Amino acid sequence: MEPPVSPFPETPPFGAASDLTDGVAPSSARLTDYIDAATLQDIQDALASVARLKATILDTQGRPLTQTTISKRFQTRSAAIAQARQQKGDSTLEQPFSAPIEVSGVRLGNLVIEPSQPAPVRTARIKELAEKLNLPPAQVRSLLAAIQEETLTQRAASVQFLHLLANALARLCAQEMQLRRRITELSTLFNISMTLSGARGLQPTLDSVTEAVARTLAVKACSLRLLDGQRDELVIKSVFNLSAAYLAKGPILLSQSGVDRQVLAGETVYVADMASDPRIAYPLDGQREGIVSLLSTALQYRGRPIGVLRIYTAVRREFSEFESKLLQSIASQAAVAIENARLQQEALDKERLRRQVQIAAEVQRRMIPAQAPPAPGFDLSALYVPCFELGGDFYDFIPFGGGGVGITVGDVVGKGLPASLLMASVRAGIRAHAYDIYDLDEIIARVNRALVADTRSNEFVTLWYGTLDFAQRRLTYCSAGHEPALLVRRGQIQELPGEGLVLGVDPTAVYRKEVLQLEPDDLVFIYTDGLTDGRNFNGEMFGKARMRQALLAHAGEPAEQVCRQMIWETRRFAGLNRRVDDVTMVVLKAASAARAPR
Repeated sequence: MEPPVSPFPETPPFGAASDLTDGVAPSSARLTDYIDAATLQDIQDALASVARLKATILDTQGRPLTQTTISKRFQTRSAAIAQARQQKGDSTLEQPFSAPIEVSGVRLGNLVIEPSQPAPVRTARIKELAEKLNLPPAQVRSLLAAIQEETLTQRAASVQFLHLLANALARLCAQEMQLRRRITELSTLFNISMTLSGARGLQPTLDSVTEAVARTLAVKACSLRLLDGQRDELVIKSVFNLSAAYLAKGPILLSQSGVDRQVLAGETVYVADMASDPRIAYPLDGQREGIVSLLSTALQYRGRPIGVLRIYTAVRREFSEFESKLLQSIASQAAVAIENARLQQEALDKERLRRQVQIAAEVQRRMIPAQAPPAPGFDLSALYVPCFELGGDFYDFIPFGGGGVGITVGDVVGKGLPASLLMASVRAGIRAHAYDIYDLDEIIARVNRALVADTRSNEFVTLWYGTLDFAQRRLTYCSAGHEPALLVRRGQIQELPGEGLVLGVDPTAVYRKEVLQLEPDDLVFIYTDGLTDGRNFNGEMFGKARMRQALLAHAGEPAEQVCRQMIWETRRFAGLNRRVDDVTMVVLKAASAARAPR
């Protein structure tokens, strides 16, 4: 199998000629690495022209980097000086002056000038030389004047000027180093950014980070651990070039890792030798793995530490300030990419959950009858309004051939998916027993025992279940902690008797059935507490008094219209205030004496 192609084929390893650090030149650096030969030649020519001095710029080996520029006037003046000295019997020639061009102790070259007879300063060329050296013209003019005033044995001004020029060249080199450093850093970060942006999902992003860091900083290995606050542990999430044996060495607990505590506090920590540093939790495992030095920095997102990024070397190595800052920059960028990947993964998970909830809601809607079954001599209707996609309220109609119908209204504690599942369980239990058992109290008792066995102590259901006999115009019912049903008869409202413990609490609970003989024009209203618990913006509840008043006002209308009017009254009261509970209601109206079946 061919090895995988690296996503960083053109990223140069640090330590090569392109390695530029903060104000520190590589030991192999040369002057021409930072200032081209043409610029050096211009500076030398300007110096020779302005100061009337023979100037030469040499490399560290003494080899000239520029061509000597000597004008005819300079040659004539030099010959005259030599002739004058011979006439005076002075055969001692002045030695050349030399100043090193250094950046942070690393010599890049030398600047050499030879003294000559003073000549008038050419003002027009001073500005040109000052611009090339990035120096104030007044300072150049002052030093040149001092040179021209001194004697052959008084060299102080000449030496000062020579070193000033050398320092100016060194500053130009340092500025070029800084510029190249920034370009290298931006290029590296751009390459890593492109790699991270191409990753899809949290794990591919983490793997991209560790490989990018290892290849960019030319180290043996890299690891990325994310913080698990609950376990006080840094959990390994991605590694590059570390063995499975090393990864299985044991957990990294913050209480036992001094290095990681420092890192999460905001420090970038360097360990020269992992085998001898007391802050390292598993020194022997590091030796067996062949890793020596370590550099670690925190992954921080909006000031909050989320993990640790480490790099390892196979030999003892000191990291430059530039490499340390680059690792911090990569870690900052990686932290954002990791959090974005997390958010993206959470969004995908939420979308999958939303789809599952939609499917569950569709199943729940199919459980609730779309319309009431035919009920000769009665007007039967129901309405269910959930506050969320999934609800805990339900109603059901169970037809018993042509002689009657079962009516169920329930309210499960809680909301959402757990409540809907419990609702489905209760509904199935009622239906399972309704066709085989005649006594309603026994049906409710069995459903209660099954619910106690399958639910937690904080899960319970209120239930109202009744059977309507069409021919006898008789309603037999049983209540398990549910809101009392209301009977509207001859313009008066009364609560139907019946009480019992909620389902799912006590397996020994006993329930009692009640019987109501219906009269013409009677209305029975069964509901859940979501109807009365609705609130307006002042925090006032709709309440039972308003509910009864609204029910009396609309009792003469058809059953379906009564349901709609009751919902309308609650919405008008609450206004735009959001409902916080499901609302379920069933309306049963007995036909008037003129329309009652004989």
